Formats: sequence, C-alpha cells, structure tokens
Amino acid sequence: MNCKIVFRMTLLRLLVSSLGLAASCTLLCAQEKPQPDTKPRLSVGVLIDTSAHQKKVIEFEREVLNSIADAFAGVATDGFVLRYADKVETLQDWSPLGTGLRTVSPRIELDVESGKNQRTLLYDAFYVGLLKLDNENSAKSKALIIIGEGNDSGSHLRVAQLKQLAKSNHVQCFVLLVADHNLMGGRERHFGFNLYDLASATEGKAYDVGDSRKNLDKAIQDLVKRVR
Repeated sequence: MNCKIVFRMTLLRLLVSSLGLAASCTLLCAQEKPQPDTKPRLSVGVLIDTSAHQKKVIEFEREVLNSIADAFAGVATDGFVLRYADKVETLQDWSPLGTGLRTVSPRIELDVESGKNQRTLLYDAFYVGLLKLDNENSAKSKALIIIGEGNDSGSHLRVAQLKQLAKSNHVQCFVLLVADHNLMGGRERHFGFNLYDLASATEGKAYDVGDSRKNLDKAIQDLVKRVR
C-alpha cells in the first residue's frame, strides 16, 4: 500500500478518535453540571384576622398580602394562608407563596358571624399553622406571619404552649399588627402583648403597623432581612 495512503488513513483514525473523546468529555461535563435547586428554601404560613372588628382595615390587609408576595419574589418559597375569626379556615393551601397570596388577596372577606359570637381564634389558628409547617419537611427554613389586631378570644390553646411548640419546631414567628386604632393602651399594650413575647422567643419580631403604608413597608423590609 502506498505510504501516503497509509499516512492519511492513520491521521483520519486519530481525528475520529479525538472527536469521539471530545464528545465524551462534553457529555460527561454536562452530566456532572450541578442542577439548580428547585426545592423551596423557605416555607411560610400566613394567618389573617377576618373578624368583624377588622371592618375598616380589611382592604389594607389585602395590601399586606400583596406586599409580602412582592417581598419574597424570586425566592424559592412555598406557603399557605389561613383566616381566623369565629373559626379557622384554609383560604389557600400549599402553593408558591407569591402566586398563592395574590390569588387569595381579592377573596379576603370579613366573618360577620364573629361579631355575634365575640370569638377570635388566633391561638387555635396559630396551632393549625404550626402543624402544617411541621408536616412540611423539605424547606430549610419555616416561618409564620400573623396579620391582624393581635387579640384572642375563645381559643383552646394558650400562647405559652404555642411558644414552646414553635421553638421546638424551629419556626420563626412574625406579627404585623394591623388595626384602625392606636395599638398602645395605657401602661401596656392592649392588643398583641403576648405576641411580642412569642415573636421574640422564636427569633422573629412583632411590628405595630396600624393602618399605615409607611409602617408596613418598613416592617416588611425588616421581616425579610430577619428570616433565616
């Protein structure tokens, strides 16, 4: 066989072999490239006060939900929304937090029955929220956010029990006190006094928002920074 032909065939084999090796490397690198983590980094339960006493701030509470949705935009976060008044009810079950909050916001309505029965089951709602978060094991962090006047009437549980349960389950608690009146009364807080202790004990925080958009913006910014 002609030497030139042999030489060319040898070069061709080397080229084919080299191309095969390059393709293998490309495939291997693609397989080893880390995939983005799509699991929720944070699970958030939102509790909203829909008792009759929130009549003048119910629209503002809808704004609060939308503000929370905006604040966590771009973060891998899932969540749920519970309403509490004369009873505890799930308004939005597990879903991406931003989508869920914006879906439920227009559907927030007052519970007119709560005005007749004088019950505001905040602590019972908090317990339901803790149970839902306890069953959610994939998130790295868990938080409960309370939106409301901060008072409780008629719950079976007490705040001391909830504080211990939240701490043992590593759930941060945040409170956005929303009302159409001054939340400070006399020498001590008339509404939400126990919630300040609950939030502090779980490395969260309570905020006197009232019905002020300025106070709300400050509170949401600080809340997002504090979530672990």
